[in-house]
Amino acid sequence: MLRTKTIDEFLKLLASDAPTPGGGSVAALNGALGCALLQMVCDLTIGKEKFREVWPDLEPIKTELERLQEELTDSIDRDAKAYDTVTAAFKLPKAEPEEKKARKEAIQQAYKTAAETPKATARYIHEALRMAGDVAEKGNPNVLSDAGVAAACLYAGMQAALMNIAINIGGIEDEAYVHQMKIEMDFLGKEGRRLADAVLERAFTGVGTGE
Repeated sequence: MLRTKTIDEFLKLLASDAPTPGGGSVAALNGALGCALLQMVCDLTIGKEKFREVWPDLEPIKTELERLQEELTDSIDRDAKAYDTVTAAFKLPKAEPEEKKARKEAIQQAYKTAAETPKATARYIHEALRMAGDVAEKGNPNVLSDAGVAAACLYAGMQAALMNIAINIGGIEDEAYVHQMKIEMDFLGKEGRRLADAVLERAFTGVGTGE
């Protein structure tokens, strides 16, 4: 499993000519890193007496971020497996008409599977970004920059996930499916940018000012 590899092992595999891991796994990894950083900000706030009034706000957020981090970490492997289904479909025999039909259907289904995986990644990241603003606003100001880095990681993961959706739906012939995916991609892209920009602006203006 990719999630159990060391950083060096993962990077070496990522840099190789192996088909997986690729951009989709990196998208999920960026999301998981963002969630972990936001949890760190929560941990450095919860339990500190001077921030007692925000403990009730951040405690449930931290729990939810833990769940999202786990989902995104699992998605590192899910994406690799989804891509493998596409590769396997293209390797199916196509000598006979029946084989060509079965191969085409398998490829179409594999493309949908490969598109659904980064879509789930983008949705998880969107959930995390919705909480990032509260963490940046209510968290320990001494680690505001870490909340900003978290937002940057999450947004990078979002963009990477959306690119992976785009490349996969390019091969899908189901027009209704593609149309619906594009609507969701547009929403997630715009919302992701709006949420991330708000945190980044706060981090850049607040760092070093004592806010």
